[in-house]
Amino acid sequence: MRAITLAIAPIIMVALGTLLAAAPPATDKGDALREAASKGDLAQVKAFLESGVPVDSPDPRHGLTALILAAQKGHAEVVHLLLEKGANVNARESFFGATPVTMAINSGNLEMARSLIEKGAHDAAPALSAAIERNDIPLARAALATGRITPLELKAARKEAAGASSPEIRDLLASATAKTPVRVTWTPSAEKLAGYAGRYRTQDGKEATVAIRDGNVVLAGIGTSEMVFAPVSEGTFETAAGDAAISFAGRAGLTEWVTLNRDGDLLSLSVITSEPQPLPTADAAPSEGTAERAAPRPWPQFRGANGSGNADGQGVPLRWDVKGGTNIRFKTPIPGIALSSPVIWGDRIFATAAVSASGDATFRTGLYGDAGSVNDMAEHTYMLLSLDAGSGKELWRKEVHKGVPTVKRHLKSSLANASPVTDGRSVVVLFGAVGVLAAYDMAGAPLWRRDIGILDCNDPQSGNAEWGHASSPIIHDGLVLVQADRRRDSFMAAYKLASGEEVWRVARDETSTWSTPGILPASSGDELITNGRTIRAYDPRSGKLLWSLGPNSEVIVATPVIGDGKAFVTAGYPPVRPIYAVRPGHRGDLTLSDGKAASDAIAWSHPRGGTYIPTPLFYRGHLYTLNNNGVLSCYNAESGERVYQTRLGNAGAAFSASPLAADGRLYFAAETGEVYVLRAGPEFALLSTNAMDEIVMASPAASNGLLVVRTLGHIVGIGQTDTAAR
Repeated sequence: MRAITLAIAPIIMVALGTLLAAAPPATDKGDALREAASKGDLAQVKAFLESGVPVDSPDPRHGLTALILAAQKGHAEVVHLLLEKGANVNARESFFGATPVTMAINSGNLEMARSLIEKGAHDAAPALSAAIERNDIPLARAALATGRITPLELKAARKEAAGASSPEIRDLLASATAKTPVRVTWTPSAEKLAGYAGRYRTQDGKEATVAIRDGNVVLAGIGTSEMVFAPVSEGTFETAAGDAAISFAGRAGLTEWVTLNRDGDLLSLSVITSEPQPLPTADAAPSEGTAERAAPRPWPQFRGANGSGNADGQGVPLRWDVKGGTNIRFKTPIPGIALSSPVIWGDRIFATAAVSASGDATFRTGLYGDAGSVNDMAEHTYMLLSLDAGSGKELWRKEVHKGVPTVKRHLKSSLANASPVTDGRSVVVLFGAVGVLAAYDMAGAPLWRRDIGILDCNDPQSGNAEWGHASSPIIHDGLVLVQADRRRDSFMAAYKLASGEEVWRVARDETSTWSTPGILPASSGDELITNGRTIRAYDPRSGKLLWSLGPNSEVIVATPVIGDGKAFVTAGYPPVRPIYAVRPGHRGDLTLSDGKAASDAIAWSHPRGGTYIPTPLFYRGHLYTLNNNGVLSCYNAESGERVYQTRLGNAGAAFSASPLAADGRLYFAAETGEVYVLRAGPEFALLSTNAMDEIVMASPAASNGLLVVRTLGHIVGIGQTDTAAR
């Protein structure tokens, strides 16, 4: 029965709820009702309803209702009151398709799910699936009693229960009967049907196609003959004989996966969005030392100068061997867990770390949608460390803060994600989990410290899952610029580098984001570019809003990239995954008219193709975007034309670190530690693969003949150790 839950997998990954304790302003009573319901405050919920707030008042963005939130938290008295006042037990939010029942199931409140089923909720199939998985006989009985379990769903349930469930569950299912329920006629639009058509792939790599014929869905590639399915309910189609059904699902109304039920045998398939070209291996890779060395350049912030990721002329090696020691200068252990990237200035490397007193090292790499948090609320020490760039020797470490965090981190995150930034005289660090922005001199002496408020970054779909702050501070014209997008009250602010004094602060209508801002030079004045659900540019001197642009994804991680006189801004989460190439000097709303891909302000754009976690790379006239799954795309930066698309690693490879370019080569680090080096430009090829033998999540840094890669436990210095080759 587990495959039935695949249709609601993204919902399982999202736990809605935990909001701030203070009630919202009285002017937003719908929000206040939902918050009171989420907290389980029966008296407040009752007062809001008696004052005339509609019981099903939806969240304006995704349609969350008070009942969905209360059910998720298991607040039985609040749920009873809301239902008594007429709340829709089958309310459904629009992004994940969550209902009161599925939210109760996903948060483990099975008793609440059973109560809702008994009150008339329609989600019998996911309820039965949860009952089988968790041996909950009362819930199984309630689901079967609805009469909404189809014969195919019952067959699938029996097969699932045969392998794992208790004898009581198996006996209950064996004696159960099912008949096709009476359904409301559903006729999908031509546009909706067209969205189902395409190519799909099973988990073991087999491909199938879906075509549309006379208003029906035709599946080919599974079995020896094609199957024809007629619409029976929203997103679900069934054969005329009733021996097979297919259901389409996805986030934000997109079609991302399907579940096929053939006589009780369940099969999940995901949509194939692209077909990358094979990645060739170069016949003859260039030798070490062929690139001309330039004067040493510092790597002062996340991804180097203005976030460019460009290390031309810095002597980055093509090959190395961590185990054998070839081209390995040092491997320095670093305490705690941190995903922040190191920065380099002269002979100094700076890095941050967060060390838990509990020693909890829970961490999970890979491609998954689990939005859960690591509940390590032990005392943490937040540190800034300085290493010698020649030997890797630790020169000093400073305790920036010590205390119990008030926020949690993602399974693939830390409480020290923001990279430090330096101008060669001072080093600035930001620990959003404790709201500390602080500066030190190059010898480690404290210069100033500011409390900017806890940056509690959570699942932007109002979820209770906390993921950890990540946006790094940058320095520009004597100011430290901080993009502080969080659960509520997001802002952009500037502080004097010399003193920490706040110069300006502007509110941002944004939920949590993880993007670092960038500076786009312009003759009319530099523009501070910020990525978010709405892309915005500010005057970095005053904070004045210059322009805005949308639409954009729901979850924002990638940093704006500056190059070729443009800002390249991208994001890779539904419902839109855009790429924008923005010219400087424009003002106001730059959003493109319907059907338009370019304008005076937008050089070019694509509605799809944006990347989720790794930041793109502009290098020598091309824009490179790398998705979490290793799909690498190359675009002509002037025209926006896609030059090629290939895949790094195997089909299960995952990438979080952002790429680096040096001397005609591109460097991409997989989470499992393989660093793939490709030839840059349209004639792409794999030049080498170098194993770090440890998890790599942080983006690399490079300066003066040294490539610095931070693994989960070390800072590794890589440089040509054969002086003759250099």
